[in-house]
Amino acid sequence: MISIYRTRGYTLVELMVALAAGAFLLAGVSLSYSAIKGTILVGKELENAQEVIRYTSKVFTRSIKQTPKLPEIAADGSTITIYQPAGVITCDGSVSAADVTEVYSLAGNSLMCALDAAPAQRLLTGITQLSFSLNNNVVTINVGPENLPSQFGGAIIVDIAVSNVILNNAFGGV
Repeated sequence: MISIYRTRGYTLVELMVALAAGAFLLAGVSLSYSAIKGTILVGKELENAQEVIRYTSKVFTRSIKQTPKLPEIAADGSTITIYQPAGVITCDGSVSAADVTEVYSLAGNSLMCALDAAPAQRLLTGITQLSFSLNNNVVTINVGPENLPSQFGGAIIVDIAVSNVILNNAFGGV
């Protein structure tokens, strides 16, 4: 005898197993997407932090290494004043025709530089912390980029020697 109830289609148990397998696969794909998205976000934050540190290091290295005098640092370490001779590249990228004073500071989340008495210009954004100190002929800069991972302690330390001052002292200003 032929059954009239089982001619075509799937049973309820087969449909439930297929639905469970599909839900399991969909959950796996969703979790993978979330993990990949989080990794990409952390990568972008690290890339931005690295760019802030690279640019800050480049600007201060150029200014500090070419100055013939020791920089002056505010008592609270919030600003640094660097005296530059004529003919050097200043913080705004121009070549100075006369002696110039650069004053670097942090305003909000921006690195600012003022030349002589001119209004300060924004050089870079994305900084949460910036402080300076001077030990012998080495300037220490603490730079805290936005979204810096916690294992870095909130800031990166950049040490820059005041090369021209060291050379002038070593060779008697020759």
